[in-house]
Amino acid sequence: MWYELPGKDTDVVLSTKVTIARNIKGFAFPSKMSDADRENAMGMIRQAGGNMGFNFIRCEEMDNPAKEDIFNQYYCKYGFLNSTPKTAFLLGKKEGLGVLLGDREHMSIVSLTSGDDVTSAYKAAEEVATNFEKEMEIAYSDKLGFLTSDIRYIGTGLTISFLVCLPGIEKTQGALATLGKRAEKYDWQIRPILQADGNKEPGMYEIKSIATLGVSESDMVTRASKVIADAVKLERSCRSNIYKKKSLIVEDQFYRSYALLKYARRIEAAEVLLLLGWIRMGLGLINDSEISIDWDTINVLTHKTRRSYTELSPVGRKSVASAVERADRIRMAFKKDSERG
Repeated sequence: MWYELPGKDTDVVLSTKVTIARNIKGFAFPSKMSDADRENAMGMIRQAGGNMGFNFIRCEEMDNPAKEDIFNQYYCKYGFLNSTPKTAFLLGKKEGLGVLLGDREHMSIVSLTSGDDVTSAYKAAEEVATNFEKEMEIAYSDKLGFLTSDIRYIGTGLTISFLVCLPGIEKTQGALATLGKRAEKYDWQIRPILQADGNKEPGMYEIKSIATLGVSESDMVTRASKVIADAVKLERSCRSNIYKKKSLIVEDQFYRSYALLKYARRIEAAEVLLLLGWIRMGLGLINDSEISIDWDTINVLTHKTRRSYTELSPVGRKSVASAVERADRIRMAFKKDSERG
């Protein structure tokens, strides 16, 4: 999967996501489309996507393994794959690049990269958007820009977001508010990630653009680079300061977390994220040749813990089985790191 590839600043940034929304001129937005219009629009997008090398897949025709693969790679929400209105997906050969059809917009181009790589993510999505614009007439206003079903995305139709893990900032009084104010200067926001049950995921946040009207795509990419650089710098500083002041606590929690992850036979997702947060706090600061774990492994475990289609599916496995399988997967990852070390 795309998130298994090496990335920049992965000690803080798990992934970069760029979404470009486009709609076909002459058609209502998906929420107001007739079945006939929906099929016609999908046919146009399917043909254009085929010319670019994309494979067309109707969500209603996907089996569970196919849905699991698309969901677990962060392309879409669970509801998109199991929607009553007909939806579809375009999947290409490039890792982390796909197109949602018939969701809120006629097409949502999604580009994902490991770590902080907004330039590459944007270029990949923009290339697809440009090719679609050559194949069909896109809904556009000289005054407003690209037209979308949600007024927040009118203009560029571009949204940029980063998935970040900020245990240092979260444990430092006032640091989260400071980062929030810095983000606001660029018309960005930071919000905690919530689980399906409404509980917060330990240390996990999304940093996302909120301005599209009156801002060019190049300005948005530049702002994205500045926002994420601030977040990485502040998080690293907080981790370092906490370790200097409370090294014994950090080391104790680090080693406890390492042992639990390496040897547990049953573990819940929320606990995994909490323990990985302590690993992030200590890794790189604690010098111990016996500890063999790298950032790539930590990030892959974080992604696979957060995204699990089978746990959301009505026909998914029982939680006890999931907890056991999760522990098995983590032990195997730690074992491979130890063997490489």
